[in-house]
Amino acid sequence: MLKRLALLAATAAAVTVAVLFAQDKPKPDDKVELPQMKFNDVKEIAPGVFFRYSSISATDPKVPFGGSNNIWIVFKEYVVVIDANFPKEAEDVLAAIKKTTDKPVKYVFDTHHHGDHAWGNTVWAKAGAKVIGSTNCARLLKANGPAEWEKEQKKIDGRKDIKENELKTVDEAFDETLVLDDGTQRVEFIFYGHAHTPGDAVAYLPKHKLVCTGDACVNGAFNFMGHSNSASWIQVLTKVEKLDVKLVCPGHGEVAGKDLLAKQRRYFEDLRAEVKKGIDDKKEVKAITAGLTMNWYKEWTGKAAKDIPDNVKHVYDELTGKIDHSKLGWAPTPGAGNGFTQPVLRGE
Repeated sequence: MLKRLALLAATAAAVTVAVLFAQDKPKPDDKVELPQMKFNDVKEIAPGVFFRYSSISATDPKVPFGGSNNIWIVFKEYVVVIDANFPKEAEDVLAAIKKTTDKPVKYVFDTHHHGDHAWGNTVWAKAGAKVIGSTNCARLLKANGPAEWEKEQKKIDGRKDIKENELKTVDEAFDETLVLDDGTQRVEFIFYGHAHTPGDAVAYLPKHKLVCTGDACVNGAFNFMGHSNSASWIQVLTKVEKLDVKLVCPGHGEVAGKDLLAKQRRYFEDLRAEVKKGIDDKKEVKAITAGLTMNWYKEWTGKAAKDIPDNVKHVYDELTGKIDHSKLGWAPTPGAGNGFTQPVLRGE
């Protein structure tokens, strides 16, 4: 009898362990299939949500820079576009959209004010769209845009699409959150704080568990830190990580799973830690740069962290009190044109 009871108890325990183990295993619907794409490809990554992969490389100069990635969401009666890109590339994206839907583009969202994400506003406005952006994005584009646009127009080898167009700024700004929801699609534009720029905002699609980050998160060695607050950037990414997300559409680079957010955050955390250690050891910034040991970063991006000295110098200047973050991005910065060297409910 005792043997029988012991056998029953052991069987029950085994069943309990099996049930608990099964609960811990990922469910089939938790698996994320990432799209395999070539430059300029367009794929429907969720129902009515399209991603266009723009060309870029941190190591191969032969790859033409195609501006930012673009995402568009097809609502019942209109389309919402994430990031305006450059004017020429905006025309390309508009043509691509017309192959996926006959609905008009009603809104374009600038994730931030840099040229490869906002200068295409002029094209979208001509197509009848309203430009949306965070309050700081709107201010920065208004403050910096005219001078940077004019500078590009005056370049002998400047972009033809800039020479032939005029700057278009934000039509509708929000402080923290703006929501578009027509019952079929929902997108939440959210400003979490100073990250890549003081005006960064993300587009969150809760129904599809998808977030479009602009340059607050990129997939590769594409971080321009000249307008950033690296400590605040870490906090922003931590907040984005709390969203219920399966897919991340970065400003540059391929679509990825949620783990991309942690990789991007780790870059700034490790960079700050190594630079801080170097400062504590009385090292100059060149020595700190040469001694960086972030091998995992090269495995991720294909480029060593030490080979991006501007980012090391930016963090060094932050940690030694040489940067006033309240002034970053509020005046034109060399290289800023290409992006590298705040609830309102709408039920339309």
